[in-house]
Amino acid sequence: MIELKGVYKGYKSGSFFSNRYRVVLKDIDLEVKIGEHLGIIGESGAGKTTLSKIISLLELPDRGELFVEGEAVNRKNIKQKRGTVGMVFQDPSTSLDPSMKIISTLKEASSDREEILSVFEKVGLKKELLEKYPYQLSGGEQQRVAIARALLSRSSYVIFDEFTSALDVSTQARIVNLLLGINEKKQYGFVFVSHDVKLIGYLSDRIYVIYRGEVVEELEDLKEAKHPYTKALINNEGLDAEINFDNNGCGFYSLCPYRFERCKNQKPSLKSLETNKKVRCFQYD
Repeated sequence: MIELKGVYKGYKSGSFFSNRYRVVLKDIDLEVKIGEHLGIIGESGAGKTTLSKIISLLELPDRGELFVEGEAVNRKNIKQKRGTVGMVFQDPSTSLDPSMKIISTLKEASSDREEILSVFEKVGLKKELLEKYPYQLSGGEQQRVAIARALLSRSSYVIFDEFTSALDVSTQARIVNLLLGINEKKQYGFVFVSHDVKLIGYLSDRIYVIYRGEVVEELEDLKEAKHPYTKALINNEGLDAEINFDNNGCGFYSLCPYRFERCKNQKPSLKSLETNKKVRCFQYD
């Protein structure tokens, strides 16, 4: 459905007149398939938000290629292609217009009232809420409205960016189970972007682990993690305090308990171990 090949993305840093450029994503290869639940995981600052902007077609890569349904996306057709993507954001209250009733918000995605009622029921909301304003709904109800809007846009795939972080634990569980039920027939490609390891592990058929802008591992089950960074995430170990940004080799060198001398000055490539399993680590040469 969507594919990234050798994608780089960065931003100017410093003052307006500065020529400094900070690379956020480095050589990203990624694929999203219809019917698949894809997870993207990494700590804050790993590059997840920038990656979300690219796969949701809000931004184009600086280098590399971006394809949707096999067609290359560029500045000329990116607006047209955005109709294939639905987006559910971290805080539903900021993504819903407070001055519009829920029915008006959903009509922006579909003018068919029967379709709106059908999807509204699918996400577990009562039709009486259609005449309410966002502030009159709970956080869980607002997030369900955001999900309904994404589905009504007839998107082939939907990106959920930290979509449970603003919700309490019980509401998170209900939303997660709702999504699994909605995509039971595998008609959508769902992309879950989060720092929550357990959530991504539970929801995802396939997982990309992002560290300092690079994919360091691709796997189907977090229990089979190979990369030291992925293992540290699973064990909830603090990682930021000792990072050394000066070396030219593996970005995880200064924190890795298994490091070799070559790791300091040589950057490992992303190696295929088997189908849907890749790791960026010299241990698996």
